[in-house]
Amino acid sequence: MSKPTTIRPLAARDSMDALTALLHRAYAPLAEQGMNFTAATQTAEQTMRRAAEGQCFVAECDGELIGTVTVCGPYEESVAPWAVAAPWFREHGTAHFHQFAVAPGRQREGLGRRLIGACEQWALDHGYQRMALDTAEPASDLRALYSRLGYELVGQVQWEGKSYRSVIMRKSLDRSPLREHLQTMARYNLWATRELLTHVDALPEADYRRDAGLFFKSVHGTLNHLLVGEHLLWHERFASGQTPALRLDDEAEPDRARLRERLIEGAMAWLPMLDIWSDARLQGRFDYLSLSGQPVSLPFSATLGHVFNHATHHRGQITAAITAMGHDCPEIDLVWMLQNESRKA
Repeated sequence: MSKPTTIRPLAARDSMDALTALLHRAYAPLAEQGMNFTAATQTAEQTMRRAAEGQCFVAECDGELIGTVTVCGPYEESVAPWAVAAPWFREHGTAHFHQFAVAPGRQREGLGRRLIGACEQWALDHGYQRMALDTAEPASDLRALYSRLGYELVGQVQWEGKSYRSVIMRKSLDRSPLREHLQTMARYNLWATRELLTHVDALPEADYRRDAGLFFKSVHGTLNHLLVGEHLLWHERFASGQTPALRLDDEAEPDRARLRERLIEGAMAWLPMLDIWSDARLQGRFDYLSLSGQPVSLPFSATLGHVFNHATHHRGQITAAITAMGHDCPEIDLVWMLQNESRKA
């Protein structure tokens, strides 16, 4: 089981050499493609200077720095004359981030999204309404990540000394109460899934697979239903508009360990989608086909709420089953998560 990763402000105890080495590793693949990002070769002194331009965040796991990003407010032209070429970095009300990196071995785990989320929260806390960034036009993976998080192309610039042309991307940080509610429910869905699976991990194989009197019989059967219902069916509907042909009692994943991984991956997949869906879509209708092929039209946000409520319902069944078997019961109430988050804030 992977150890937890903490996102926190850069501290005096943190090594600039270690942070610089992280940047070098993260940007090495881009440098090999001919993109001479500053972060690929900069010195520790440059790392310190760039981190000091604003609030630097780091991601730490088991004492090792595995991610970083720095966010700051608008540049003053007198301090940063280069910003004349990029008015988006001088706009009142617009923050921006730079020196963004995730260790190569820890990419595609959602860590980049968390780091950028920390920047966005910092910007909101400091009164900014928008966030901007720049990246190399040929850096397709980075551009795709930013697009998934809701950043849109607003301009281009050729920085002096760079082998590539840069694109400028920007995102509005205004948050509606509806979006924040759905994001909270998606976050809870992921947290509760992880908490439940931690206790399921302790079940002997016989208890895990035996008929416990649940609607889908066993703990394994119910977890498979969650995979089918939440991820293979509803997520596909929301992501692509398609309804796949399947049965709600399908055993989509017979392997216990892989089922665990897929449930967590699926729960994580809602978070970036809620970052980019427009308010108009959240407040609109959701049209899809039922499993029998009939057209259905429902309120978008209420239907998404059903997905999270459905998962809560079946987690409750599993909790009752493992308690009846004489095993420890997880604490997975929403308010328990909120209290834990408050203590860590």
